[in-house]
Amino acid sequence: MLSSRHAQDDSTAVHWLALFTALIPIVSVHITYLISASQGFVPWCMPYIDSCASISATGRHGVAFYLFKGTMIPSATSLMLFWFFSARWLRLIGDRSHFPSVILWVGIIGAIFLIVYAVALGAAGETLRLQRRIGITIYFAFTFFSQLLMTYRLGLVATLPARIYLQTISYTILAIGLCTVALGLLLDNYEQDYENAFEWVAALLIHLYFLIVWFVWKKNKLGFQLTASDA
Repeated sequence: MLSSRHAQDDSTAVHWLALFTALIPIVSVHITYLISASQGFVPWCMPYIDSCASISATGRHGVAFYLFKGTMIPSATSLMLFWFFSARWLRLIGDRSHFPSVILWVGIIGAIFLIVYAVALGAAGETLRLQRRIGITIYFAFTFFSQLLMTYRLGLVATLPARIYLQTISYTILAIGLCTVALGLLLDNYEQDYENAFEWVAALLIHLYFLIVWFVWKKNKLGFQLTASDA
């Protein structure tokens, strides 16, 4: 069994944080897609299959622009806190290595670049376009790397039934990443016909990872007493 500190009246239950980290981006992106499609800024389609619009395109125009930007920065803040408590969780269940700190800081860097991306979204100019590209790439890469490291460490320090789901998601995302690199080299029409669909699928899986962690934290009633040293 996974041992964890049960939330008490004087501790902060953190499972809600994992739920918010998972759901805010998922709900926001799908709502902004529906708004953008209804206003004619992106086509009606199944973006996970048809590759008809990028995630960024859903939040560039109209009402969706304000909703997308207004949710991405809180999402980044939630993500930073998630990695903070994830590092504490790993130490709590017996990880005495340097990995919790690595996971924390890699995850925070990813979250910072989500803010970089969100700030530049919708702005004109080649420099800001490059900023958006760098921001979203580092966000996805660093967030996934933190997830992969956390899954690896959980496999060593805890008997966690849900670990198989975390591993499945992590390895699927890794396979998608390798597949996109291969297709990008082999197909001239990769960006036009496939890239957006892969982006949608990878983004969904990354945030489903947090949903599984929410289930684990909730089941184990994970909570922490915050002290002055945590500020």
